[in-house]
Amino acid sequence: MVQLIMPKMGESVAEATILKWLKKEGDPIEADEPILEIATDKVDSEVPSPCAGIMSKRLFEEGQVVKVGEIIAEIAESGEKVSAAPVAAPAVVPQVAKSETAAPSSNGSPKPEYKQKLQLIKIQRVEDFILRLLEI
Repeated sequence: MVQLIMPKMGESVAEATILKWLKKEGDPIEADEPILEIATDKVDSEVPSPCAGIMSKRLFEEGQVVKVGEIIAEIAESGEKVSAAPVAAPAVVPQVAKSETAAPSSNGSPKPEYKQKLQLIKIQRVEDFILRLLEI
């Protein structure tokens, strides 16, 4: 079992928000294939798979903030059995409630409430960035 770790995306980056999972549990994954999209106060990025295999467990939900270095998923390598047992997500502070994430409207675009939540997250990141600059 390979553990996918939240990568460090910059010198002063301590955490990242999971924006979107690109792979579901049970999906096949190729090495270096993007697994999820994350956002920090400095950059938005895709996180690639460190190996080929099957997405075994996702340990966090979309919208959750995860500290750099924490295990965010497990990938079963070829020949390993994939666990079907659900795993409780570690305690984190969610930025967006699960019921409010990525629920597209009938025309395919995100619901207004979802867009509003994303805007609030972006505003908070800008405020945090400005405060850090003022501390320098």
